[in-house]
Amino acid sequence: MSKLYTLDEKLLTGTPEIRIGDKCYPVDNRQKTVKKLMKLNLTEESDQMDEALKLAFGSGFKEIDTMDLPFPAYQKLFELVMAAVTGEEPEEIAARFQRKKDQ
Repeated sequence: MSKLYTLDEKLLTGTPEIRIGDKCYPVDNRQKTVKKLMKLNLTEESDQMDEALKLAFGSGFKEIDTMDLPFPAYQKLFELVMAAVTGEEPEEIAARFQRKKDQ
């Protein structure tokens, strides 16, 4: 069973999707996509985050990008994508990014 992550941090279903507002966006967690994601220099720089989200959401990224989310929400979305593709809990991903930020 796959998982559905939401920006309000609630795990709702088992499908690798992320809900933003009332719409769900599937996350591409196929092996080839995840390998491409892992090769990126995943820092908090928005260009790298954009590239990761493009890989994860495919054509759905254009719609998400037009939402012009506040940057904290965009960062959270990035964390949720990383959780969805790796199968980790969002809290684990957030803690890892916080540790890197503190170093």
